[in-house]
Amino acid sequence: MIFGKKILGIVAARSNSKRLKNKNILKYKKKMLIENAFESAKKSKFIDDIILSSESEKIIKLAKKIGYAVPFRRPNNLSKDNIGAAKVVLHALQKIKDNYDYVILLQPTSPLRKSKDIDESIVKIVKNNYKTLISIYKSKKKGKFKIKIIDNHFIQRNYNNDYSKKFNYYLNGAIFVSKTKHFLKKPDFFSSKTGFYLMPEKRSIDIDYKEDFKKLNSNERKRFN
Repeated sequence: MIFGKKILGIVAARSNSKRLKNKNILKYKKKMLIENAFESAKKSKFIDDIILSSESEKIIKLAKKIGYAVPFRRPNNLSKDNIGAAKVVLHALQKIKDNYDYVILLQPTSPLRKSKDIDESIVKIVKNNYKTLISIYKSKKKGKFKIKIIDNHFIQRNYNNDYSKKFNYYLNGAIFVSKTKHFLKKPDFFSSKTGFYLMPEKRSIDIDYKEDFKKLNSNERKRFN
């Protein structure tokens, strides 16, 4: 809790990803990605409760052993490749009886996200009274999900091929925060007032493909060689 605001953390982990099967329970540093996500959320100073949303009985059983609350099983129709994260979060909020001022989505596929990133994102959205906030990174390389920064405060979708020669900004998939009342009315982490939290490029890896996971472990080995 921060400034009297109650915060719900949601970790979304389905099993039937086509691009990288069972990616949410792959191990990094001997810990499953869902375990890594739980630990970073648990260390947060401001998240009051942490729940997991999954359609997989296997993942649900593993999550409960880790320490997650799993108050429901996600329907299969909300666990397909074409279902966006916003629909998953909306379903979770509609199933939860408690009232929360803010909701934060933490995807397991961002294992280099730290509790410090979570807390600084929460502080920024609350202090600035943003409706939503999303984590980003900047890079000289071409990436996915390019965004545009407006007046150094807000971000907008900018998924086109107009790349700067110096560097560009991209979503990194690590942190999505929203006022709960706003999200229930407009289930989208992009709003008219979407703030941003800038993370280092080296910690902005998002595991969607086998190559991403290989890169993650390769970088870890290089640190100790």
